[in-house]
Amino acid sequence: MLRAGANVNLRSPDRAQSTALLEAVSTKRTSVLQILLENGALPDMADARSRRPLVLATKGRSDVAITKLLLEHGAVANSVVLDKHAPLLEAVRSNQESKVVLLLKHGADTHILDSRTGMTLAHIAASKNATPGIINILIGSGIQVESQDNMGRTPLQVAADHSCTRAVRLILNLGANPNFKNNNQYWKGWSALFYAATNPSIHRNGRKSIIRTLFLHGAEIEARNHAQKTPLLHAISQSAIKQAQALVECGASIMARDANGETALHLVASSSSWCSSLLGWLVETGADVNWVGGKHSETPIFNAIRRFYARQGMECIQTLLSLGADVQFRNMDGLTPLSLAVRMGSIESTKILLEHGSCVNSRDKNGKSPLHYAAEAWNVHKIVKLLIQYGADVNSRDMLGFTPLHRIVAKEETWEAAGELLKAGADRYAIAHNGKFPHEMVPDGPWAETKRSLIRFYMS
Repeated sequence: MLRAGANVNLRSPDRAQSTALLEAVSTKRTSVLQILLENGALPDMADARSRRPLVLATKGRSDVAITKLLLEHGAVANSVVLDKHAPLLEAVRSNQESKVVLLLKHGADTHILDSRTGMTLAHIAASKNATPGIINILIGSGIQVESQDNMGRTPLQVAADHSCTRAVRLILNLGANPNFKNNNQYWKGWSALFYAATNPSIHRNGRKSIIRTLFLHGAEIEARNHAQKTPLLHAISQSAIKQAQALVECGASIMARDANGETALHLVASSSSWCSSLLGWLVETGADVNWVGGKHSETPIFNAIRRFYARQGMECIQTLLSLGADVQFRNMDGLTPLSLAVRMGSIESTKILLEHGSCVNSRDKNGKSPLHYAAEAWNVHKIVKLLIQYGADVNSRDMLGFTPLHRIVAKEETWEAAGELLKAGADRYAIAHNGKFPHEMVPDGPWAETKRSLIRFYMS
């Protein structure tokens, strides 16, 4: 056909607008490619999607001879205006060392960036666990070993983030600083150890090995990020038990606290991806299940109670109790775990705490008992009934002189709970310090007078 005068650069009639040369590269037919080039095929002619033959050759796992033929026949080694990806970038991304060497010999620019991520070729090589040859060539070409992408990461941090053990070792040996900290607002203060301590989105091995490698190269094991978390605290907040174990083996302190004064156990109890084995391991390693921390000076069980709505929260409460959590501990407001569970409206955690001996008549610094806090719960009736079954004092008074009945009738839709209190002997004539009887606490509304009469004349 070529001898008969066929146009070697003729485009296909379909929407792709492909050429014979592009098809030869795509199907990896080296001999056909050579014939086309020798007969005048344009080596940089792109299709409707702006794909050039050289980009296809370096992107795919084709024979290096195809790349060589294109370059020898004038294909431009660097990206052109319509290129979405530069040939060298694709060769690095696909980890093809021979093509990288070939492109560099033909003048490819090593200082190009990925337009979407801002990654240098060194970042891309690190993310793909590239061969020693590729990484050495790129760093040796002048790419800064501490260059940062759009997320503020260095090649070393990218390698740690992608669990690329070989790349981590290579980049460290080329002089990367293991303690270089990210200054991006979302990852502020993160060194490579923080990336290694993070649970990967896709399951990958090697993070324990990376942590040890970084430590042996001088990484600060007690480094702090913007939230004053150490790598260990960060790993624990992610429920990354293997990384946490590796950090402790390297000397990380389990007694570290974050900016809120919370310990490792507090973070486990707050985690949305917690695991009981991590909690047990921390206690075995020396963590105290009753360590006090956080803004309200609380033990870890308080954090777990605040997550009662999640299955993990209830499991965590049970595990902490089995490990010896103090059910009588009071936070800075005098609140016990039971009072918090009642206020949160958690029937299940309230019952578990009562079964473990929580004092049903404990008082906070305002004199409120758990029964007073029941007025703040969603499941008022069930919680009031449960507390009464465990001996709650229905006539206890807070510092304002209010009884639980005062508090509960002041809330809408609590008549069953009020009935439980009256049935258990609540004093309907108790007077608070402001001179009000319980029935006077009923909020105004269409049925207010009826409700007030029910309280005043209730018959069990």
